[in-house]
Amino acid sequence: MFEPSRLGKLLTSSALASVLGLAVMSSAVVAEAENETAESVELDFSLMFDEIKITAQKRSESIQDVGIAVTAFSGRQIQALGLTSSVDVIGLSPGVSMAGDIGGQRALFAIRGVVQNDFADHAEAPVAVYVDEGYLASTQAQTFGLFDVDRVEVLRGPQGTLFGRNATGGLVHAITKKPTKETEGYVNATYGRYNQVKLESAFGGPISDVVSGRLSAMYNTHDEILKNVYSGADAQGVTGTPGGGQDGYNDDTIAIRGQLQFDFSVNTQLWLAANFADTNKSEGPYQQTATVAVLDAEGRHIDTVYSRDVAAGCEALSAETGACIDLFADNDSDGVRPVVGGDLFGYIDPDGSGNLTAKDFAFTDENDISSYGFAGKLTHNFEKSTLTAISDYKHFDRSVGLDSDQSPTPFALYHSLGEIDQFSQEVRLDGSNDKFKWVTGAYYLYVDAKVTQGLAYPENSPFLAAIGLPGMPFEDNTTGHLTTHSYSAFGQVDYALNNQWTLVAGLRGGFEDKNYTQKIGEYVNADDRLVELETSTGYVPRADFHDTTSTFLWSGKLQLEFSPDESSLYYAGINRGVKAGSFNAKLFDGVTLSDEEIPYDEEVLVSYEAGFKKSFADGKTRLNGAVFYYDYKDYQAFTWTNNSGFVSNVDADYKGFELELTTTPTKNLNLLATVAYIDADVKDVTIAPGLTKDVKPPYTPKWQLSGVARYSWDAFEGSMAAQTSVSYQSSFYSNLRNFTAHKFDGYAKVDVGLTWDAYAEDWSVSAMVHNVFDNRYQVIGFDVSSFGGYSQESYARPRWWSLTVGYKF
Repeated sequence: MFEPSRLGKLLTSSALASVLGLAVMSSAVVAEAENETAESVELDFSLMFDEIKITAQKRSESIQDVGIAVTAFSGRQIQALGLTSSVDVIGLSPGVSMAGDIGGQRALFAIRGVVQNDFADHAEAPVAVYVDEGYLASTQAQTFGLFDVDRVEVLRGPQGTLFGRNATGGLVHAITKKPTKETEGYVNATYGRYNQVKLESAFGGPISDVVSGRLSAMYNTHDEILKNVYSGADAQGVTGTPGGGQDGYNDDTIAIRGQLQFDFSVNTQLWLAANFADTNKSEGPYQQTATVAVLDAEGRHIDTVYSRDVAAGCEALSAETGACIDLFADNDSDGVRPVVGGDLFGYIDPDGSGNLTAKDFAFTDENDISSYGFAGKLTHNFEKSTLTAISDYKHFDRSVGLDSDQSPTPFALYHSLGEIDQFSQEVRLDGSNDKFKWVTGAYYLYVDAKVTQGLAYPENSPFLAAIGLPGMPFEDNTTGHLTTHSYSAFGQVDYALNNQWTLVAGLRGGFEDKNYTQKIGEYVNADDRLVELETSTGYVPRADFHDTTSTFLWSGKLQLEFSPDESSLYYAGINRGVKAGSFNAKLFDGVTLSDEEIPYDEEVLVSYEAGFKKSFADGKTRLNGAVFYYDYKDYQAFTWTNNSGFVSNVDADYKGFELELTTTPTKNLNLLATVAYIDADVKDVTIAPGLTKDVKPPYTPKWQLSGVARYSWDAFEGSMAAQTSVSYQSSFYSNLRNFTAHKFDGYAKVDVGLTWDAYAEDWSVSAMVHNVFDNRYQVIGFDVSSFGGYSQESYARPRWWSLTVGYKF
């Protein structure tokens, strides 16, 4: 059901935002009357009706002609709506939400509840992300800047037939702007809150009669959002990491992309591209919320509640008697916390969800993520078919750390190193005639992932005293090396039974070979900011692990489409998607996995879906909808316990629907509205040893609503536009175990904007305010209540204003 209080806030926010928009529009009427000289210029105000050609089926088609649930954003829409990051499309895409880790520095797409929040760098997501037809195997790469982009396509439902394994939930595909035959370019300069400076530019055109090129670049920086009030010691006077206590939640990102287009003839083209990006940020911008583990008579962790709701200030709580239970990590054996409502060591966040924090391990330059890549696409047109060959190489590096307790106590630290190389090659042939549209091809993917992640305990950590090793800092590191070779062949045929009915059939099959080696070691922690892999303490938590797997994977699609006229499409079908199995690289938290628990199997999702796409009022209104049921076998469930997590296989079933309405009731007014509903259950999840229950998948709100209203008019020798966008999602769980404190409240977010574009189509100015009402809602969380008496929680960015001046040439 809807949550009335939350929905009420949404409606109130929407109403206020609309009043602001109408105030701007009313002044615009005067401006419009004063600019009658503009009548000779015919402006296009139909922003939401951009004719977007998508490539969801490996060929260019109108979005209304494709029997897939798709939301697409043109480059013009992306700029007008102020979407600057890949994950910004989430709020306006029905059925799409966000998961992630490192306080949101790594964000993952969740589509229709299909998500896996395993933060190990070698893990691949069940929602495939592509850039220019190149797959991003690393989950760390799913968050990237949207600069010089032609469009973004969000496909819901399994896409395995044409895009391969690991697209069980769907697909996000960003397509950049390509070199042109005419010289063109632009420069955008933005200044925003927290001293944000963003520069974005592109330049391209002909180099010779055969060659054209394009160079694009983006730079973004802003100051720290979180102010750290760490005083140099915790409540007990214990000092933390030297040099720490710095402010956090900043950004310093640069990205560059270069492209060459060779038009050898009308029939043969070659596209080449290279890219580089580097991001440097503070340690993960989590904030701490004190939480209490609820234990049953056997000592099993069966629930987590907020510490503020436990009047006795217990370290842990008995489910049967309500009595306090001692946790050993604070080494006091009294069972109660120093401060009621605080964590195990007496810390309470200074202002809850606000912008104040107090933690020792905090550095403005702690985390660094970089990547570079090369890609090429050769296209040759035959008389009745087209041959396409796509080669793509990518390299990713990641070094991140964070204060595990998010407090002034030097309790525990998390760090992670990742280095990933990948190469893919696709060759396909497609064509059509009066009856058939077809595509067939072969695909190869190689991924080499070297990952290290661990927990470090600083010299003054109370945990060291609790285990009898005071003043002897160490770190437990899990190192994994996974290589993947994936080979597949695919084909799809659209057969026109007559001029109204079309049968679509597709099949993909192939083998996936994996080789995995894992080592868990304990090392001397000589420097809190460095990962140590050389100086061992001599303790070996478990023997080294090595395994290889070879699996046959297949996906398929069978769908019937009915198009009674040019403005209508109805479809119904069965779609099978598959995500390859892999291996756990669990952090060592005192418990190791057995050899049988380290590998996990592939997951299979069979989707039964029906939908429609309908245009009304001479094409001025579009209504698209879909209803689906998912039969999910061996769902790869990531379960977080204590201070680590692992993946296991369980079954699940999902059902839901989505609607998208786009309309232009007048020439000047554009409206967009979406709604999505999902009811999902994951079966027989082990929440504690010997205890199972059915749960909701994490980061899966039951309801999502969004809307955009944009009004345009002539003014000041150009066109003005005022817009309001609203997105709402109901409550959701941050953890698969679905404990009380894992449930995050639903929220509404309102953005407003005012833009001006010159008639000459050169100068533009835009002012944006995101999160107008400064709603600090929870985004990502990890439960560490049974270890340190707290949870890590990250919050959405605060209200953010920006002003952008652009020039096109």
